[in-house]
Amino acid sequence: MTFVEYRRQARLYAAVTKLAAGEPVSSVAYDVGFSSTSNFITAFRKATGATPMRYFREAGTRA
Repeated sequence: MTFVEYRRQARLYAAVTKLAAGEPVSSVAYDVGFSSTSNFITAFRKATGATPMRYFREAGTRA
């Protein structure tokens, strides 16, 4: 795993924790270091196969 991949994975893990706590997607995206909400959603979808809202809806929790 490259450093860039590791950093992205660490950011997404932190994001999942914040989203599960009910924080809004837009603030989480900036809090974990993404330059925009759309970049965050793209990275999240690439990693999980779903957007943040869909991911948590299917998991039965609220994002």
